[in-house]
Amino acid sequence: MRGHPVYKRVNEYTKPVVTIGQEVAEDVRERWETSDNPVVQKIQDLNESAFEETATAVTFREIRQRDPSFSLSDFIADVQETIKPILTAYSKGDVETLKKYCTNQVIERCKGERQAYASQGIFFDHKILHISDADVLEIKMLGSSPIIIVHFQTQQIYCVRDREGQITEGGQDTIQTVFYHWAMQLLDSDEVPEEESYYPVWRLREMQQAGVKALI
Repeated sequence: MRGHPVYKRVNEYTKPVVTIGQEVAEDVRERWETSDNPVVQKIQDLNESAFEETATAVTFREIRQRDPSFSLSDFIADVQETIKPILTAYSKGDVETLKKYCTNQVIERCKGERQAYASQGIFFDHKILHISDADVLEIKMLGSSPIIIVHFQTQQIYCVRDREGQITEGGQDTIQTVFYHWAMQLLDSDEVPEEESYYPVWRLREMQQAGVKALI
């Protein structure tokens, strides 16, 4: 059949058509991916959002498998209660308090920062005046661990003292709004302390100041 003259003629016509079709498809795809058209970009954003929602759903399923009674509103309420003790302990280098709420990564970073500041004669004397309501920013997996990222802001006194207690920066009347992002991690079973192994345990995995705004 392949040797028949008619087959050869049809095959010769078909090959260029297939090749041209592939070239057109590749050109269209390239134009789509590099397009500046706002409509095209909106569709691309929607496609990315769909993938993000899928990642969120996967994370929620993992959380529910570990904790069937999980409630996001209860989780946020629990985080809200920990904000002040964690920020106060971190500012003072209170490691024992941080152990109740934080992973080793946060604790070790706090210890390193406190030691560095102390060696330079820098001591913080902050005071939290107000904490906004925490809200969920993102939900995702980090390896095998679910992560919920929350954000909130505080109003606090900014004051730095030296070894003699003299103010070197800010003061008792210097008030700032500080914006925070916290990554809360649901610990794997092998990371949970033995005394807490009978229920799911969340810990602060990462803490970032997203911005600072002077009020007074």
